[in-house]
Amino acid sequence: MNDSYHPIEGGYEIPMRVVGANIPYEWLIYILMLIPIGILIYGVYRRIRIWRLGQGEQHRIDRPEVRIWSLISNTLAQKQLIRKPVVGWMHFFLFWGFIFLFLATVAWAMWSKINFPPMVGNTYIIASAIVDITGFLALIGILVLAITRYIVKPDRLNDTLPLDGWILLLIFTILFTGYIIEGARIAAQIKLSTMMTQIIYEKSASPIGWIFAVIFNGSSVASILLWHRFLWWFHMTISFIFIAAVPFTKLWHIFTGMIAYYVRDLEPSHIRMVYNMEAAESFGVENIEEFGWKDLMDLDACIRCGRCQEACPAYNTGKLLNPKITLIQAMKEHLDKKAPYLLKSNPDTDENLALTDDTDAVVSGAHDASLIYDVVTPDVLWSCTNCRGCVYHCPMFIEHIDKITDMRRNLVMWQGDMPGEAQSAFTNLERNYNPWGVGWASRADWLQERGISDLVNILPEDGQEFEYLLFGGCAVAFDDRFKRVGEALVKILHRAGVSFSYLGTQEHCCGDSARRLGNEYLYQSLALHNIEAFNSYGVKKIICICPHGYNVIKNEYPQMDGKYEVYHYTEILQKLLAEGKLETNNSEAIRLSYHDSCFLGRHNGIYQAPRDILEWAGGSMTSLDTSRQFGFCCGAGGGRMWLEEEAVEGFKRINEARAEQLMKPDPQVIATNCPFCLTMISDGVKASDQGESIKVMDVAEILLSTLN
Repeated sequence: MNDSYHPIEGGYEIPMRVVGANIPYEWLIYILMLIPIGILIYGVYRRIRIWRLGQGEQHRIDRPEVRIWSLISNTLAQKQLIRKPVVGWMHFFLFWGFIFLFLATVAWAMWSKINFPPMVGNTYIIASAIVDITGFLALIGILVLAITRYIVKPDRLNDTLPLDGWILLLIFTILFTGYIIEGARIAAQIKLSTMMTQIIYEKSASPIGWIFAVIFNGSSVASILLWHRFLWWFHMTISFIFIAAVPFTKLWHIFTGMIAYYVRDLEPSHIRMVYNMEAAESFGVENIEEFGWKDLMDLDACIRCGRCQEACPAYNTGKLLNPKITLIQAMKEHLDKKAPYLLKSNPDTDENLALTDDTDAVVSGAHDASLIYDVVTPDVLWSCTNCRGCVYHCPMFIEHIDKITDMRRNLVMWQGDMPGEAQSAFTNLERNYNPWGVGWASRADWLQERGISDLVNILPEDGQEFEYLLFGGCAVAFDDRFKRVGEALVKILHRAGVSFSYLGTQEHCCGDSARRLGNEYLYQSLALHNIEAFNSYGVKKIICICPHGYNVIKNEYPQMDGKYEVYHYTEILQKLLAEGKLETNNSEAIRLSYHDSCFLGRHNGIYQAPRDILEWAGGSMTSLDTSRQFGFCCGAGGGRMWLEEEAVEGFKRINEARAEQLMKPDPQVIATNCPFCLTMISDGVKASDQGESIKVMDVAEILLSTLN
């Protein structure tokens, strides 16, 4: 053996691989590796210090078993990523290729130093083959991802940076040089062996490396060994660059993703609660550091995959909102510029971060920039429909809507800066408890107008027992078109013998629009009134007609101790049909397009109940790419029902774009399950050339028309 290294030999009696063979002073690598590890640790420490600047409390340690499973399933199985199959599986291959390569590197290093684990014989052949194959799949993965970004160029990757290419090249080079090094080692062993049987086990242990060995067929042993040494050190150098770069580049998502999977919001869809409002010194979020640490970590977790952008109805109709670029990445850039100032001025942090004059100048500019006027502008904030497409499709569980709502709260409750239509809606809600502004005393008049007052028990009814409270909502009381939907539902429930009552004028708006437009104080006053009314009558079960009321009562009233069994009417009707309490005459098929309400679908996962009802009613539904989880918003969520939408040049309004999608299969009827959706889709259809030939109807209306 040479004094400074182990020579490469022409195979071994027991299959194995000598670590560091042909590499002079190979032991130095264990000292040199401390440099990139030190840089990695410093970078991690620096990012965590920035997260700790967050002032909001987001300590999520409940339900550890669920959180651990979330971490395992989304990290190891890449559950969120493979929702988009091609790039998802390529990332899966890349992830596991690196995992196996890392584990193998550690295992062989340990075996060479302490003879454990025993990486010899069949153990060596099997372990080496697994690593060789998974590493090759990782190589394919990085190539496909590069082709996707630079050749296919989907719009969701519209913010490609030079660093993205360098990272892809770095990963590719690490993987590719690994196989060339392996090929050189095998080629040298073949030339040094006296017979092929000495080294033939490498054909099974290193099937990809065996192929790469062909590259060196015409080279001498000395030349192969020289190339092997050079490439080995080059490979280790770029691997160290990879390690050191992790906390300073998008590679940081390797760790932030795992944190995000553990601390993600496990609760049903809801807006964050503001407690002790009377004692608050300000409202909402005006400065980046006022967000919680999880919100700040979200900014680092974003991998700019563009799935949020791809799903966003505002972006897809030309609005300024792009959840990736004009929200999350804009906030991240702002945080990175402002962080040095914050760290320097924060008495709870050390002063190790030295600032040059140039840095001070940059920081001062970042400090002066207004988060909600210069970074994330009001036009961006007011464009959001709260459709939850961004949240649902994000592989990192980033919580976009809460961030938008917190900034809207500051605009509305602190700055007093809001669209005039929003102010009108608030005024109507304050005075008459509904955004239409119709007198509150006429809230139950729709029953008389539609001739169904004798079918509904309006509380209080002395001694009248009921199973369900029907929460009609504002639309059924004040929107002439939706009153017909309320009529249909009441008749169906009555026919099925369902025991229910109605609050009438004691019912106030659920508060959804007020909350999502940023007026938390108004929301809480409306919600508190309804909760007190529910409790005064001993309400246990509630049927909601509107998905917005359904979502807020089911998922957000519990924040104020208003806990009830809450159902959307489609859940009840599905149950009644399944139990045979309703019978349909569906001899004549109806060609349908069905529109998934965002607040029933992505917010609450109810997709099948309305479809089952429509099938019972004889509906023949056409398949749409933009349905279920991929459904396109009608444009009215997030309080935007009450705001004007200006069409951007070259684009349609959101509701017109959605109506066009629904009309494409040439249906007879477009079915909806939400008053806002019914209004928006109807208007979208009317604006088209087919406005006269296609009806827009609610699920309840369609079912009633087919009942025996």
